[in-house]
Amino acid sequence: MQAQRVFLPFLFAIISCLLVLAGCAKPILKMPKPLPSIVKKYKHVTLHAGRPGMRNTEIYINEKDFYTILATGSIDYCPGKTCKAGHDVKPEHGWPLMVRIGKANCYFSPLYGRNAFTAHSYWSGNLYLGYKQGQVSSYGEPFYPEYYESDIGCFSVDVIVWKTDDYLQIVDFLEQMREKNPKNRAIIHAAEDATKRKNLYLASAKASKEIEETKKEIQKLKEESQREKETTTKSVEKKEPAPQTKPVTTELSQDEKIAQLQEKLSKLMETVAQLEGMKEQFEDQKRKTSLLAKELEERERREEDLLRQLKHGEKSPPVIVIAGPKDGIEVEVGTVTFSGVAEDDQGLKGLDIFINDNPLLTKASRDIKVVGTKHPKRLEFAERILLQSGENEIRIRVTDTDGLTAEKVLTVRYREMRKNVWAVVIGIDRYQNTRHLRYAVNDARAFYDHLIRNNHIPEENVTLLLNEEARLTRLRSILGTRLKNKAGKEDMVIIFFAGHGACEKDVTSPDRDGLEKYILPYDADPKDLYASALPMSEISRIFNRIQSERLIFIADACYSGASGGRTINLAGIRATISEAFLDRIASGKGRIILTASGANEVSSEDDKLKHGVFTYFLLEGLRGKADTDKDGIITVDEAYRYVFQKVPRATGQEQHPVKKGIVEGQLILGVTH
Repeated sequence: MQAQRVFLPFLFAIISCLLVLAGCAKPILKMPKPLPSIVKKYKHVTLHAGRPGMRNTEIYINEKDFYTILATGSIDYCPGKTCKAGHDVKPEHGWPLMVRIGKANCYFSPLYGRNAFTAHSYWSGNLYLGYKQGQVSSYGEPFYPEYYESDIGCFSVDVIVWKTDDYLQIVDFLEQMREKNPKNRAIIHAAEDATKRKNLYLASAKASKEIEETKKEIQKLKEESQREKETTTKSVEKKEPAPQTKPVTTELSQDEKIAQLQEKLSKLMETVAQLEGMKEQFEDQKRKTSLLAKELEERERREEDLLRQLKHGEKSPPVIVIAGPKDGIEVEVGTVTFSGVAEDDQGLKGLDIFINDNPLLTKASRDIKVVGTKHPKRLEFAERILLQSGENEIRIRVTDTDGLTAEKVLTVRYREMRKNVWAVVIGIDRYQNTRHLRYAVNDARAFYDHLIRNNHIPEENVTLLLNEEARLTRLRSILGTRLKNKAGKEDMVIIFFAGHGACEKDVTSPDRDGLEKYILPYDADPKDLYASALPMSEISRIFNRIQSERLIFIADACYSGASGGRTINLAGIRATISEAFLDRIASGKGRIILTASGANEVSSEDDKLKHGVFTYFLLEGLRGKADTDKDGIITVDEAYRYVFQKVPRATGQEQHPVKKGIVEGQLILGVTH
């Protein structure tokens, strides 16, 4: 007797389950064979309870295909237990049924209160179906597969891919199915859904047709009216009697007819606008159901987290520390490195990173290795993330062995660098009035190629001036007028100069060394630098004319007057040169000055390198060797650190690059991808 009491409920549960499964195995539609001409593909799928993840239906859907999904059945989430209401769920509850096409994100079907929906596809790929129990990834894969183990029941799903979006044919077919199955909720809802679309389509098509006909009528009347006016005018000019007018009748004049037609046209346009609004409401309702599904999922996730915390008492969730990037930062290249560390005393079970809700396959997650029964308590992560233009949300979620989770979210704004960068690149070897250089033009050409080919800055944004092109008047015009007019406040300006520098006595110098410093254009006269060269005070004024708050001035030149290198030797110059002039021109907001050497050093050229030493190592760093954090971008600071290490070694500690100025955020000089 005791055995019977135990066995009979178990037997009844099995029989109930078999009956449910038998019902799920039956297609919703009695699809005729061969398939009707309107149907491109049809398949019946049974989603059995207890099977986590998405099932590939092997139905391929093309982008812009029109398809319908019908679903019935139910799944008991906690059979044989005392559960809260709502655990015996059905497809029309909306959130349990999941749909995915190809590699796109999974979405919860818009089925609230209904058993069918019709939609256009925005993606191409096989159709995947599944049901949700607990938290799932953007692809519909469960975070806790064990939640599905005791579920009972199934969903019966029919999928139709239509050959066309001709609502008349679709409704006609579904109405035929409805006549054969007058009580089937899924077919009823599918027919109602398609009928709404059909009515909107027909009304919109009718109104559009009437609009075109009305426009033609108005145009015809206007042409007739114009011809009559021309005929009357010609008669008057020839002094001929005007053509006899028709007897006065109650018939409307052409102008009155045109006015009536225009009023009709206005009303038709209003009707079309209203219909378009109804279409938008129709689609908006589906978008709202999708948002509601996400809200339900988020609420469910919070409830699960709270229950786990209550269950585990004083136990704490994992700790996440993000090293970079900074929340809210704006970058100008399409990648960032998302790095930090996660820790938990009980051990880490899972680590997931999402970019704009899309899961990222991370090295950190693969590094969670279980040794025996022990999970790692600390895990460092450093993932290179591709960004979309505009706002990007990066979310990290970490789970420990107790099932407790922690999340952190930050945003990064990506603004493409190449669209808002202006550059002037100057290289002078053959001076008109002073000693020639050997590789300044090589430096300028190589730096120009780097900006165009590696950083992808449009050629029209970069001005290259070589030798005689770099006369004083041209330099002043390009730097002081063109850049002033082109570069906006939010833009970035890069000025590169490879050539001679010089200094001369000037008791009025604000640098307290009695010297004024110059960069020398092609036509500079060493005997009259004041009239023929660009003094640093003038460069500072030019920089003040440029609106940009992100300006980089790179100079492979020197001013010491020592023999050799990129300076000219002027008699009587023996004083120690102050570097205060660099601070002067870097004093504006958002300015960075990067020079090849200290004020009293020589900027040397190298016959083996075929470049100035500074420019050679600067370019080497910008092509990738200065990318210390391996994020695919080289900032000004990374470039400076690289040349500051390399240049002194290559010159026997006789040349030390100098950097002056500060700027908020990152200034990007190189891109390696």
